[in-house]
Amino acid sequence: MNRVVDVFVKSVAVGALPFNNVSTSWIYLTNCFVGTHETSANVPNGVYIVAHSREVQRVMDEKQIAWGVQYEIARGVSCGWWTWQDVTPERLEHLRGSNREAVLKIPSVFPRSSGGGGSQSDMQLWTELDREDLAIAEGRLRGLGLPEQRGLSIQGDWEGAKDWYGGKIQQVARIEEAPDGLQLVLAAMEMRKSTRFARQLGSRRILQIYIPHGLQATRADELKEFLTKKFVLCGRVFVAFGSKEGKWVLMETKEDYERGPRTPGDDQRMSLEDFVAWHNPMAKNGKQAVSKWATRFDLGLSTSVPVLVFESRYMHYIADDVVSKGSKPLTHEIYTDGCGFMSGSALCAIGKSMGFPGRPTAVQGRIGGAKGVWMLHPRVQDPNGPFKIWTRESQNKIILDYMNLDPAHCIFDLVAPPRVVLPSRLNRLAVLNLSHNGIPTSIFEELMRETLLEQVRALTQWSHPRDMQILWDKINKIGHVVASRIQQYALGASRALGISGRIREDRDDIPSDEPSDPLQDLISLIDRSQFDDEEVTAMLAEIESAGAVPQRLRDPYSGTPLSIHGAVMDLLQAGFHPLKLPTLYDKLKKITRDVIEDVINKFYVSIPLSAEAFIVPDPYGVLEEGQIHFKSTRELKPPLEDLNPNILLGEVLVYRNPVRLPSDVQKVTAVQHELLANYTDVIVFPTKGPCSLASKLAGGDYDGDVCVCIYDPRLVNAFVTPPLSTQSPDFLEINFEDQSKIEQVNAVAAEILAMESDLDSRRKRLQGALLSDLSNPPVGAYSVFHENAVYKYGYDDPETQRVAHMFNTILDSRKSGLRVKEDVYRADKRVYDRSRPRCLPSKAQTDTISVANAVPLRRAPNLPRFVLEVLQEVGEQMRDDLLARYDTLCGGVGLHDNDPDLLYPYEQAAKLSDHPVIGPQLGIIRKHVEDHIVQWQKTARESGSSSPSRARRAKGKAARSSAVSEKKRWRDLGQSFANGPQLPPDSPLVLLGSVEAILASCAYKMKPRFAWSVAFQPLCKIKATRQGSIGITGNFADSMSMSSSAVRVFQQSRMGMY
Repeated sequence: MNRVVDVFVKSVAVGALPFNNVSTSWIYLTNCFVGTHETSANVPNGVYIVAHSREVQRVMDEKQIAWGVQYEIARGVSCGWWTWQDVTPERLEHLRGSNREAVLKIPSVFPRSSGGGGSQSDMQLWTELDREDLAIAEGRLRGLGLPEQRGLSIQGDWEGAKDWYGGKIQQVARIEEAPDGLQLVLAAMEMRKSTRFARQLGSRRILQIYIPHGLQATRADELKEFLTKKFVLCGRVFVAFGSKEGKWVLMETKEDYERGPRTPGDDQRMSLEDFVAWHNPMAKNGKQAVSKWATRFDLGLSTSVPVLVFESRYMHYIADDVVSKGSKPLTHEIYTDGCGFMSGSALCAIGKSMGFPGRPTAVQGRIGGAKGVWMLHPRVQDPNGPFKIWTRESQNKIILDYMNLDPAHCIFDLVAPPRVVLPSRLNRLAVLNLSHNGIPTSIFEELMRETLLEQVRALTQWSHPRDMQILWDKINKIGHVVASRIQQYALGASRALGISGRIREDRDDIPSDEPSDPLQDLISLIDRSQFDDEEVTAMLAEIESAGAVPQRLRDPYSGTPLSIHGAVMDLLQAGFHPLKLPTLYDKLKKITRDVIEDVINKFYVSIPLSAEAFIVPDPYGVLEEGQIHFKSTRELKPPLEDLNPNILLGEVLVYRNPVRLPSDVQKVTAVQHELLANYTDVIVFPTKGPCSLASKLAGGDYDGDVCVCIYDPRLVNAFVTPPLSTQSPDFLEINFEDQSKIEQVNAVAAEILAMESDLDSRRKRLQGALLSDLSNPPVGAYSVFHENAVYKYGYDDPETQRVAHMFNTILDSRKSGLRVKEDVYRADKRVYDRSRPRCLPSKAQTDTISVANAVPLRRAPNLPRFVLEVLQEVGEQMRDDLLARYDTLCGGVGLHDNDPDLLYPYEQAAKLSDHPVIGPQLGIIRKHVEDHIVQWQKTARESGSSSPSRARRAKGKAARSSAVSEKKRWRDLGQSFANGPQLPPDSPLVLLGSVEAILASCAYKMKPRFAWSVAFQPLCKIKATRQGSIGITGNFADSMSMSSSAVRVFQQSRMGMY
């Protein structure tokens, strides 16, 4: 209250009352403080105020302030930029209008705003939010993206967008630890992806919460209690209902909290119970574990694109092909687990909708309560017939009212098309398996040597005139630079378009069926191991605020790409040469070292004759047990060495990650069959034998699993197929809690029904079931335990296989509800909580188990030398030789940063130093550079680094806070330098548009390293201009890559053919 009085008195003194009437102003100012983090005495129990003021909200509702503006105002309060007292009716009057119009005004209305809101990507977001608001107000389910076909729907162009669908915007918050518990802080809206839930409810009805790594493990109970509250944001009530990929998701309910007049579309909101009944009705899905039922909400949270509507009469449900009919089959006895059929016409329509070059053989997606892969029907292949779909029993995860399907449940949501990745590569788990199954260590050494020599050779050939173009292409492929940039334009459709599959997952040990976020992928490529979660979150926020779409992956002030690969590409395309620019030479050396280290430490060994693709079951039943069919639209083998380069014939190895058990890799025979000729870019598995072939591969199925296929004879010929590894009959009983104690959906439904009219208790009980996944199963720990067991006991030791089965079972525990017995976990931890050998990754250990125990693992004396240790030694010797060879590329002479092209703008301007106007202004520019060099040197001394990208990594909360402060100093320095000296508007230098170039050139002359840290893009522009550049926008430049034919021509010219 003292603060309110203080504000009121000051407002009277300066004549800044929000209302002319003093008493009204007093009431308004008092109410402004209700709902902030400062006062919570008036907040009902079980309610958490994210950001809300009763009085301000009523004014915003009366003035019909757009939702995007309300959210940004609330974000400012949440982040501490201003208080609700600052949000006066007079200021709100300036913010009326559409999101696109009004959000632009926020920085001028609230001077303490963080800025932004006017870039190309921001305009796209606010325009999209306006479209969604109009669609919600219209009330005709337009946001679902019902494709326009045969008059079945209303979909089409909408507010300037072709074939529009909604749900593309994310409202994001993060949980932070506070002195009095946990708090929620709003982040900027994002526009990255679309999900079925967001399309059904509307983007503004979904709020995603990021929880810092480790918080779920250390404060799980407190988190669950926190997440069962009602969260109030601008008078709207959100409740949590599920999680996906580490993010918890809240939905807006139809309940209001201290609001004024309702806005159009509010009547369409659902209660939590209505939402559950719509998506996963408890009455029809009661005979299953609560944990399994809760995971079915993942279907609506998967990133997808609505591409096709099926009429209910053409939606067929069929039985699976199984080992033997009669009794209910076990999972491994289902030949077609996860894969149905789709008519040729439907697949052609999807291909046309997504711009694929041809009809896809199969597609991964979601429809109704089903998920998985739908492949071309063996008989219904007419491209012009009605759209039909056949869904297997194994695909149907949620039982719905099929006689009265909701429109959203008739839409096929595309997740991914089939794609072939060439070549594949090994990882440490695959190496361990193949070594155990007969592959000599010498073959791995040979493959590692080939991989290293090929990678380094491509990075260090600089003598030919066309070598820089070839080098640019190689850096692009290593860093996935253009692919990452294109994903920004594709947003959530990147996987559906087949783009995201080109960027590999770094976690081969713990799989996921979800597409990874492109920005998060980029951070991983920069070298994720150097960042903790808070730093990654902060960096993502910086990326998001960086401005226009093509600039999102660059520093907003210096223009430096955020990945070293992107920086090298920019330098090369500007005309720099590594032997003439030290910073380029050094960056290339780091990339070379990183490539070598990846091969050595992660055992990323390329297999030239290998590929990855979706697996599907034989639609005709023509393949025999132990046979596969693999035909690709791409060349699987060198066309000059094989008459049929697009199809495999003969013995091959197949496996899927993660490889844990001896039998997870199988040797099979690839054959050609005329009936399967149309099934391209997928690996067809047989529907014969005692179990499905997919189930032998680490318990796989056909709902989107990707298989690695190796046809290199060096590996295939030496491989010896092991016996099938199975669990002991009493495995679950010994290692996991009693399954009879697993809570069932029917029991929860009965409890809720008994609560009758107590709506709040019903909601909490329902949330308790939905949030059952909040526990943190020890997946990472058992991943480490298994590797330690392999080292300690050997790959096929019964104990090692037990731990492998533990990992596989825990990996599936979200659905099964199984929990490891506490005494079993403690016993395993005592055995395997050990200091690991250098050849096994240390990061996984520090993330999942204690590092305090320094007792080293000891390998049994009767075992041969560990293959990873041998390969690491061989690789390290090669690394030293290759890096020593790299240092000879400059001829033993040190490189000097003295590029005449970069000095040219300043030297030309310096010739006018005696000019009465230009001379003093050049002095101002020099003073600006000198002052910032002093700041740069001071910041570098304080941080122990000369650039923000090399700032020290923080450990611990206090250190992280210091790291954030340090990053801010670097960012402020870059912004201050880029803003430039204050020259008169009529200055000749300003009028000629040469200030930026002269400023960068002057900085380069005084301190080259400083110049590169604050003026990267201006220096590149200077070089390109002096070399003879052409005009091109960032949009074009960032989406360009080099064609394979161009690279081939450049390589041939290197050999003197042109």
